Amino acid sequence: AVAPMMEVTDRSWRYFARGLTRSTLLYTEMQVDTKLLHNAANLEPFLGADFTVEAPLALQLGGSEPELLADATSLALRYAAEQQSEWAEINLNCGCPSPTVAGKNCFGAKLMLEPERVRRIVAAMVRRSCGRVPITVKHRLGTDVGGSDYRTTLNFVRTVQAAGCRHFVVHAREAILGRKLSPDQNRQIPPLKVDVPHRLALDVPECTFSVNGGLKSLSACQEHVLGWSEEEDQHWGDNNLPPVHSAMVGRAAWYAPFDVLSEADTRFYGASTNPARDRRGVLERYYDYVDATADSEGASSDDQALPLFRPLYYAFTGLRNSKRFRICLVEAARARTLASQRRRRGLVVAADLIDRPPSEVIRDALDAAPIDAGTLDRPLSSD
Repeated sequence: AVAPMMEVTDRSWRYFARGLTRSTLLYTEMQVDTKLLHNAANLEPFLGADFTVEAPLALQLGGSEPELLADATSLALRYAAEQQSEWAEINLNCGCPSPTVAGKNCFGAKLMLEPERVRRIVAAMVRRSCGRVPITVKHRLGTDVGGSDYRTTLNFVRTVQAAGCRHFVVHAREAILGRKLSPDQNRQIPPLKVDVPHRLALDVPECTFSVNGGLKSLSACQEHVLGWSEEEDQHWGDNNLPPVHSAMVGRAAWYAPFDVLSEADTRFYGASTNPARDRRGVLERYYDYVDATADSEGASSDDQALPLFRPLYYAFTGLRNSKRFRICLVEAARARTLASQRRRRGLVVAADLIDRPPSEVIRDALDAAPIDAGTLDRPLSSD
């Protein structure tokens, strides 16, 4: 799976990712319950998804009140039904340590201090889902405020399990809430304890567990999921622990999408081939999407350029002129946004800054970097 990431796993990035993998579970950005409830009449800007392309797709919700999260669950189910589809799961965020989420708004990782509250939340969401979709939880090991030893983690899981949760995504780090750390620092400073999800798989066999945190390659994921054999007595590593049931990558899928995702279908899901042969094919597919999106949303939308170009920022990670290509796209997005804002104020702007199809802007960035034809056409298996 690819973790939910704010300003990353939006609709455009998910479309791009589906050019690399058809089977990997993708997540939406976290959606706050109150935001959905206040915008119940128009959920498209928040839950917008093309399930025919993006499935399997999971929704992550944030909040701390059982009834509000249950109501948000109902709205999410209604939205999916209107699309004649369904979420793969609805996930409760108990792991985000950011000052906005876990500080000001008292949810995310802050919920790990209150396992009973989480139990009530999950129970309410399970009741409201009526068995249509699984309700899952993504969490940390604990916090520096309330403890993060194994007993704390196990107690949290068993408490929430009692409400009907059967799958847990374990970010194998403590969340530091007692100091003002940025989300990035909270992803790097607390040490990883990747044995914990495996210990949970042993001690709570009724549930399934996904390991998250520090995974930067498919090989690293396979070590946790497939890193055993019958000859090795079905144990993970040297600890006499079972493998976990799945693995979740985060920033690695954002910073190196081709490296992390392009072989996932054959290596994890038994597919005979992967969707992408080379980078050019993935880009050509994405050109059609960005141009259609620009036509449907209006080429002069102030906030459109950045989300459309952003999924390609790291399309050439590790290859020559990757940084220059990213700079070209960032500059183009900023210029397009500024021009559209000026036009909205009635000022005259050059038409080509706004009205050109986004695909042409991307092609210009490829030429300006430059990214040569050999890089675009090289088979991905040879990268």
